[in-house]
Amino acid sequence: MSITRRDLLKGAAVGATGLSLVSPLSALSPSTKECITPLNTPKNPKNILIITADQLAKRGISAYGNREVKTPVIDSILNTGTSFHNAYCAYPLCAPSRACFWTGKLPHQTGIISNDSPNIPETMSTLGTLFSQAGYECKHFGKQHDYGSLEGFDCAPQIEKEFNAHPAFPVDYDTKEDVYCLEESLKYINSLPKREEKKPFLLAVEFNNPHNINGWTGNFAGEHGDIENIGQLPPLLDNFDTADDLKNRPKAIQYACCTHNRVMQSGKWNEKNFQQYLKAYYYFTELVDSYIGQVINALKKSGYWEDTLVVFFSDHGDAMGAHRLVAKMNWFYEESTNVPFAFSGPGIQSGALKNELTSLCDLLPTLCDYIGIDYPKNIYGRSLYPLLTGKKVKGWRDSVICHWNTDRNVDVQPARMLRTENFKYIIYKEDEEEELYDMVNDRGETQNLSHHPDYQQIKKELRLKLDNEIRNNSDPFYVQEVIINKKWRSHEIGYQHHTGETSIQVYQKKIRPLLAENEIDKARRMRLDLYKEARLSYICEK
Repeated sequence: MSITRRDLLKGAAVGATGLSLVSPLSALSPSTKECITPLNTPKNPKNILIITADQLAKRGISAYGNREVKTPVIDSILNTGTSFHNAYCAYPLCAPSRACFWTGKLPHQTGIISNDSPNIPETMSTLGTLFSQAGYECKHFGKQHDYGSLEGFDCAPQIEKEFNAHPAFPVDYDTKEDVYCLEESLKYINSLPKREEKKPFLLAVEFNNPHNINGWTGNFAGEHGDIENIGQLPPLLDNFDTADDLKNRPKAIQYACCTHNRVMQSGKWNEKNFQQYLKAYYYFTELVDSYIGQVINALKKSGYWEDTLVVFFSDHGDAMGAHRLVAKMNWFYEESTNVPFAFSGPGIQSGALKNELTSLCDLLPTLCDYIGIDYPKNIYGRSLYPLLTGKKVKGWRDSVICHWNTDRNVDVQPARMLRTENFKYIIYKEDEEEELYDMVNDRGETQNLSHHPDYQQIKKELRLKLDNEIRNNSDPFYVQEVIINKKWRSHEIGYQHHTGETSIQVYQKKIRPLLAENEIDKARRMRLDLYKEARLSYICEK
């Protein structure tokens, strides 16, 4: 048993911000806590269980039509409640997305615009603080990566436990932490009937998997042959090979191998290697489905099942080999941004699949609305509660927003996505390059229509609509600087042609060790030096 590397890096990030993670409530003495009267009394104090699976694409679930994977437990949540066909994360990266769904705000509002950001403002309301103030017992197990957005929850540590891995599917901290998350969450659920004070509970159980697919990719980097005992391989997705359209896509996509280790590691894979990737992805997905099943069964045995709302979703998806991409990063394709999002329990419409455009930012207002407490109004998220009860909502949003800025603040590539009922419009700040996809006739996004003469008026209208969203949400997109070294825009187009270090490898070599040693000033200066080098790479070229 060991504390993971996350604790060390998270401590360094906190040190960089100078912010305190101590809750105002936790600073009170035990006797003072007992006298606290809920500040926001719930009208419908139902128990809530939130379950998340990290990096699970909606397309990777059998209930949504994938016949190559078996997810009976997740399917049962979707089929017995209300799920959303067009649900999107606010940022296809762990930390920014998580800060958004715990606060209901967009990334530029939380300040979490990368996987190494300072914490959210101390005064920002979170789901945990709102429910704690309403008298809920808020408990969290599993993946955090929250940068302060889990404030209000009593969070268990992330600890690695041994796991007997299949040779074809080697595991890392993701699966090992999930073992501990499962064990501790089951202990908590089993203890619920024995509690002296029967407060309503808000329980979050957040599994890492299928995120372990990232480590699997590293283990099988480069073109390789058969993997012993991996089993029958699934077919590739129908939008696997869009190489013919790559020349029509933004440089951020053309050179994704230069800013993401996993795309670089898979750049020279053959088709069988991508099939092996899908096989491993489905393996880790089925593993987490079995863990979720144990959580559900424990809740049923506890006697609390009938009185508990279950919420299931993923923080973002996975490319699943579509467009010859793996994992997730600075692209907005469906596999990476369109996520499962479902609610099942008391008062929720059963067996409903909704087509309304929804965002994970909707989580906070929805749950507050469900139990009948107030929540901040200056947030992006909207309450789904009327939709969950089968009501028709007039004036529902006609678009949803997704952001990208950077992963580790070495390369900065601001971009925004606008999804409407029929189209997806994307703009990258770098040379204001665009993508446009017909989501009715080409949901696989095989043809970028942004240059097509027949779609210029539609693109103009969508650009104007996005501009209005940017302005109305005080989004600084148009004043953000693009910082990308010319060396990451230099090789022949095609991931198989990648040469040299990725921007993430530069971060891992030059910045991460400094953060691990709490050398915050040195890390900051190193990042500034890398920015200067990136700017000069273009000046020297001229």
